[in-house]
Amino acid sequence: MPHELLLVFAGLVAGTIDSIAGGGGLITLPVLSTVLEAGPHAIGTNKIVGTTGALIAFLVYLRKQPLNLQRGLAFVIAVGFGALLGSLCSPLVPKIWFRYLLVGACPLVLWVIWKKQDFLNELKGHAKRSVYALVVAGAAVGFYDGFFGPGGGTFMLIGLIWGVRLPLFEALMLSKLANTLSAGVSLVSYGVQGYVHPRFGIIMAIGMVSGGYLGAQLASKKAEKVVQPVLVLVVSILMVVQVFEVLHSR
Repeated sequence: MPHELLLVFAGLVAGTIDSIAGGGGLITLPVLSTVLEAGPHAIGTNKIVGTTGALIAFLVYLRKQPLNLQRGLAFVIAVGFGALLGSLCSPLVPKIWFRYLLVGACPLVLWVIWKKQDFLNELKGHAKRSVYALVVAGAAVGFYDGFFGPGGGTFMLIGLIWGVRLPLFEALMLSKLANTLSAGVSLVSYGVQGYVHPRFGIIMAIGMVSGGYLGAQLASKKAEKVVQPVLVLVVSILMVVQVFEVLHSR
């Protein structure tokens, strides 16, 4: 399959799954790591996809409800600074390490996404955190998103529920804003460093947006029960591909 068709198809699948259950980055980054190479080139190009998806989701939410930015502003700003630092550190790491990171970290992130609702339910009754704890959490999540990325939006949502005790929809809105800022800052940073491949990123983003629209039409509790096992299957296949890449590179 030509790279362009693979990217459109992967974006379509990732967008559909992401809009229903989350976790699209667990598909887009491994595919880009195969088409390009694991490390800054794939991560930087993936930020085109991440920025597009997060921004569209944020704008959709914004049409439904006005945003009260004040309560989570410290978290959002900290995420932006953390993402910038992460995107500057990523190119300093040997590229082969990112294949190990994909193989090791993606299953853990997949588990967090699968258990996301349980985490959110447990955190609803917890006390509000200090601004300092909120900033530290935001910077840590932003660094992860800028350095690597998959699941970053879910971690931002959990961080806002944990830190600010926002209602779920308001936390979703702010997490999409934080995710847009993080992906956008990282995209500019990787681009300045020469690690972004616009053609590949835009092609995959088109598939992602189309998949997001399709997923929005299918979204339901029944669809989520079907999509979650599909996400596990697709990510497992992609992880096997990465294992072969690691063995082949030796």
